[in-house]
Amino acid sequence: MGALIVESDANSVTIQITIPYESTMLSTEESIQSELNEAGVLASGKALEQFDTDGSPLEIEGVRWTSKGQQPKSYQSPYGKVSIERHVYQSAKGGATFCPLEVNSRIVLTSTPRFAKQISHNLSVVLS
Repeated sequence: MGALIVESDANSVTIQITIPYESTMLSTEESIQSELNEAGVLASGKALEQFDTDGSPLEIEGVRWTSKGQQPKSYQSPYGKVSIERHVYQSAKGGATFCPLEVNSRIVLTSTPRFAKQISHNLSVVLS
């Protein structure tokens, strides 16, 4: 692993990247891109976590929702797949669940906003 989170708090994340030199410039550039993407995945994961709740019960339109605990989920970002654990809520009546992180961070299906923007632009060019 060439990217490592050195420090993280509520305002920022610091990532250290190690990029090995390869035998050719092309291989080295591919290594650079791979390590930068790995750093992007780590940073995106930490950024997504900022939009999660602490698991405390929520009241939405007079209905009490409680966390089912943190559950794993993968999201697509411009840098690759980001896997995190986030709180998922359900009312006492059961039924549909609610994930505040996905609403607060504006997730589109399983895509981060920037990735969704990139994909929608590509689709609009192809379809026009």
